[in-house]
Amino acid sequence: MTRKRPPDDPDRDTLVDRRTAMGVGTSKEMPAVDLVGQVVGGYLVEEQLGKGAMGAVFRGSHIDTHRVVALKVLHPHLVSEKSVVARFRREAKLAARLEHPYIGSVIELVAAEDGRQVIVLEHVEGEPLSSIMTMPLPPERVTVLVRQLLLGLEYAHGAGLIHRDLKPDNVLVEWRNGRDHARIVDFGIAILRDPGEGESQERLTATGQMIGTPLYMSPEQARGDAIDERTDLFSLGVMVYEMLAGVLPFEGRALDILSASLTRDPPPIEKRVPGLLVEPLLELYSRKLMARDLKKRFASARHALEVLEAIARGDTAAAKLGLGIMDVERALAVVSLPAAPGLASRGRRP
Repeated sequence: MTRKRPPDDPDRDTLVDRRTAMGVGTSKEMPAVDLVGQVVGGYLVEEQLGKGAMGAVFRGSHIDTHRVVALKVLHPHLVSEKSVVARFRREAKLAARLEHPYIGSVIELVAAEDGRQVIVLEHVEGEPLSSIMTMPLPPERVTVLVRQLLLGLEYAHGAGLIHRDLKPDNVLVEWRNGRDHARIVDFGIAILRDPGEGESQERLTATGQMIGTPLYMSPEQARGDAIDERTDLFSLGVMVYEMLAGVLPFEGRALDILSASLTRDPPPIEKRVPGLLVEPLLELYSRKLMARDLKKRFASARHALEVLEAIARGDTAAAKLGLGIMDVERALAVVSLPAAPGLASRGRRP
């Protein structure tokens, strides 16, 4: 099965204007940022790797050390938008805090000759997870990738950061020593749990805009409610479902997806992909991550990781307990009920 999606699908944009999402307004075409061949902050810009709603990413190398890096620069038309520039600079500041095997790190912030800010990032080899999920993945591979992503999220959440735009395009997968190695990148719209440590979420969110990617956005984020680490877990749940099924839980455009996420539970994978058999506990696991009710999701990345590892090692009882599935036989075996009054004395004689 091959999942067909245009490479520049507008539903994947990080910053979505509500008018654009409804099919009204300006063109979705992004202006090019032509820096190839220039030296920026001591780095030679060599090739454009990709672009999104806010900026473009280039491969470059330091002119003295020849270290290969990634360079992220805002689109020219956004440079005059103070809130966008603030968010861009904030990405460098926040991401520079993070140093973890499963998170792409920031090296420094430099400026181009025209004054545009450029974030210098560690160059991560590999390909986006979105290009790997073109068909259902084996459960063992899903488990490996999700475990790594949870470890990265646990670390980021422990540092007080919520990604807010976790999606397959923001996960790069390398092949190291015969196995996958996933890295979470692009903390461009991450927020601090404590706004007192930096710009507030409100000041960095423009009126009339949804911050995030509709295909993977949690219901509370879509409503504009207060969010915590569990919004990242919801996004991860959509990704787990997609890795297992090869398709997203819901079909449609941005507003269709948002409406479905707000009002409906995802359909069983068997209904989305007739004839496809998946590991039942992993499907239930994705559903718990995607629970619309925050209280029904895993409480933290650590909790989600513990349940995933129980599934991986075949500890069905512990996995069911973590997923909230009542195992009646196990419960009866471990719960000691008091004897009814006088029952022992009324027992039959041999």
